[in-house]
Amino acid sequence: MPLPRPAAVTVLERLQDFAPAMADPQEWAIATVVAVSDSVPRPPGTSMAVRRDGLAVGSVSGGCVEAAVVDACLTVLETGTADVVEFGYGDDDGLGVGLTCGGSLQVLVQPMTDLRGALPSLVAAVETLPIRAAALLRALPGAAVGLPAPVLLDPADPLPAAVTDMLPERSVQELRSALKAGGTRIVPVHGGEEGGCPVLGRLLVESHRPPPRLIVYGANDCAAALAAAARPLGWQVTVCDARPLFSTAARHPGAHEVVTETPAVHLQAEHAAGRLDARTAVAVLGHDPRFDLAVLDLALRMDLAYVGAMGSRTTHGRRAEDLLRGGLPEALLRRLHSPIGLDIGALTPEEVAVAILAEVIAARRGGDGAVRPLRDTAGPVHASRGMETAPDSWKVQTRWT
Repeated sequence: MPLPRPAAVTVLERLQDFAPAMADPQEWAIATVVAVSDSVPRPPGTSMAVRRDGLAVGSVSGGCVEAAVVDACLTVLETGTADVVEFGYGDDDGLGVGLTCGGSLQVLVQPMTDLRGALPSLVAAVETLPIRAAALLRALPGAAVGLPAPVLLDPADPLPAAVTDMLPERSVQELRSALKAGGTRIVPVHGGEEGGCPVLGRLLVESHRPPPRLIVYGANDCAAALAAAARPLGWQVTVCDARPLFSTAARHPGAHEVVTETPAVHLQAEHAAGRLDARTAVAVLGHDPRFDLAVLDLALRMDLAYVGAMGSRTTHGRRAEDLLRGGLPEALLRRLHSPIGLDIGALTPEEVAVAILAEVIAARRGGDGAVRPLRDTAGPVHASRGMETAPDSWKVQTRWT
């Protein structure tokens, strides 16, 4: 099985690093991975900048073809003409310029001056870091038709006329879909609206969004463990509880923020402020129907990635009846992950956190049938594993070296 690739470090993630290049674009070129196949070390969108004297900022291959990419950047600085360069396996003994991992990648290499139309917005974004959401639109070289100049967009805003006026409606729709999906994508520009029309150009769309949010309602030991486990996975973690004695930063050092507020009031305010999206996960761990029912009713009516609630099967049954009695449609109740987590035999708060995060990941990534949430199993929530509690001697600390 190939090793997982690290996340792309795009232009929008590297704004601070690329600030000198954007301030002096005549002296810099930029290289961006636009397509990959098989096993390669970096995904599409990964970028590096190269100065005329050979100084490089960033990496597009983890070292395999870095020198060749630097040479390509220096060439486009001399010619002033952008190019797409492809790298595959080096040669028969793997010692040539290429990817010894066996994959291939295509790299867009262009003078930084090609981004002239977007540079003012990019420079301004450096002053307001971190940016919340943005998308950089660029045309790949070799187009047979005029394409929009590079531009920095807010994915939530309507596309500007300077973009839509230059594209057929079919490409406009594909561009909107790419912006909604996020990540790095290529949008083809077709010669007409019908299927089978030739591709006359390609647009590179690089989207940046803030980290996905995990909101935990109920400030207890499981919440603290969940915050500590989720943060290294890239979640922006909020712990919220109406009880000021428990909702403290000292009790939840893994959370980015700890809020003292009634859960339903907090969730409604976050929704009204536009701080939730389809990647947001909500975990209700409070065991208190005075707060749980209201926040679950709200969350299940929103377009969220995951809503889970802690409790026994008896608690879940009562909770489900109360939610239905309160007017929640049965179809929305089926979205609730309760009892929360995957059935991995978790006992300690730290293990429960792993079980919850595993289910969140499965829900977001579309886990297959081998992943069995507790709601799809029968019997006690915590089936016997031969012991009632995990002894302290089982607590092992692992250090990666």
